Amino acid sequence: MKTLITLALCLLLVSCNDKKPTGPLPFFHFDEIDYYHIGISEEEATEMSIKQDKTRKEQALLQIINGNVPVNTRDTLFINNMDILRFEKHDIDPKFNPQFADLFRVRENVKPEAVSCISVYRDVLVFRQKDKVVGVAKICFDCGTDEIVGSRYDTSTFGEGGDYEKLEALLKQAK
Repeated sequence: MKTLITLALCLLLVSCNDKKPTGPLPFFHFDEIDYYHIGISEEEATEMSIKQDKTRKEQALLQIINGNVPVNTRDTLFINNMDILRFEKHDIDPKFNPQFADLFRVRENVKPEAVSCISVYRDVLVFRQKDKVVGVAKICFDCGTDEIVGSRYDTSTFGEGGDYEKLEALLKQAK
């Protein structure tokens, strides 16, 4: 009986070996990216945000470019309203998916840079896997800031090492 318990305990310890995954850890697993862009200036966004009587469209737009929409990957209602809110949609050629996956991945932490401007998220990437939204990245290229939802990993290192410049160039190439 002792042998059986010892054997079971050994098997349990071996099976619980905490193996860390090797290689880059992607923020999302995706097969499709929808890219949305709006050409709104910082001044227009500021004027709209301080305006007292905002229309529903203005409120919805501000929630995307300055606010916290989407909250999670199930919060997809905003996607249906993007064209109404003047966002231009671009389908990203899937042949560029590996380059996007390389940008949107976990990496070693580098000292963060201080941001001294108000973010206006004019660029929104919607990552899909089999037509289901698995992640959303809102990007402000002017400030070098982002809001990313849907990642299983810490996204705070995104933007380091020239990521924003690489992403901006990749978006111009891929759309």
